[in-house]
Amino acid sequence: MEFRRRLLLKQVAELFFFTPAAISFSFIGSIVTVAVFYDTGELQKGLWWFVLATIVMFFRTVVTYAYRTQKKPVAHPEKWATLMIVGNIFAGIQWGLIGTLLFPAAHNYRELFTVLAITSYVAGSITAFSPVKWAHLAFAIPASIPPAIYIFFMRDGMNFLSGGMALFFIFCVLYFSHKQHQIVEHRLKVELKNEDLLARSLESNSSLSISHSELRFKTENERRALRESNSRVALLGTHVARTLVPIAECDRDSNVLEWNAAAESLFGVRFKELKGQPLTSLLPTENYAENKLAIKKLLAENHATSVDTILRTSHGERIGMRLFFTPIQSDDGNPVRTAIIMTTV
Repeated sequence: MEFRRRLLLKQVAELFFFTPAAISFSFIGSIVTVAVFYDTGELQKGLWWFVLATIVMFFRTVVTYAYRTQKKPVAHPEKWATLMIVGNIFAGIQWGLIGTLLFPAAHNYRELFTVLAITSYVAGSITAFSPVKWAHLAFAIPASIPPAIYIFFMRDGMNFLSGGMALFFIFCVLYFSHKQHQIVEHRLKVELKNEDLLARSLESNSSLSISHSELRFKTENERRALRESNSRVALLGTHVARTLVPIAECDRDSNVLEWNAAAESLFGVRFKELKGQPLTSLLPTENYAENKLAIKKLLAENHATSVDTILRTSHGERIGMRLFFTPIQSDDGNPVRTAIIMTTV
């Protein structure tokens, strides 16, 4: 339903695009027709007919002006189409009168002029009135069929051959008028579909642009978070490496994974020498097995604790140490290593 309404809006808009020229040409023809009436000695009939032509022209002009001043798109396009069809009916009657009731009684050139005028306006207005269905037929039928019937079947008797051909010619004009309307309607439908496709494409592009912006925003946030995390890790790593408190990190089997500068200075053992070696290698020989077992047991536990023990330096010096064990867990809660903070007692 919405598509049909939009189609009618386009049809009515195209119809009223041509109406100013159509009305102007019709009124110019009306003026010339009055002059022909005057030249053939029937001015009074011509003036009465011109009054009708002026009224029709005024009605169609008012309708056209009113439509053009409306805010687009108009609310009721079918109303404007109907008004123009009514105007065309009266215009068709106007031109049909000069071929019937006002057809010259005496044979003179106004006969040929009348036929040419009616034929020209009926055929020439196909393009102007084809956008809206019935708009051209509303003008062409009353303008052409009554004169053809009057001239060929009533005025000079029944002339079936010429009258039949005249009606056939009118049928041809009406047929091409109908085909022209179908062509215009098909073109406007294609335009509407292209507009819909373009609107959907623009909407998709807008949606993609928004999604891209959101994705870029999320990516930037993630990058910022990663930079902050890396910075925090680097800061923590620097803090651990440079703190004055001896710190070591061991795996679950007590093998040394990290060994800071304070621990190197205290024990006289460099990290590259101790890396991968068990921390228990720093235990003195006395009570070695007992202390080793205690330390390995604490490393296996998944909670913070402490123990007092004795460790020896590279020079054989015994130092009483308090070891604080702090398990380090992964995101899923599994222990991966243990940090050991060492203080002298």
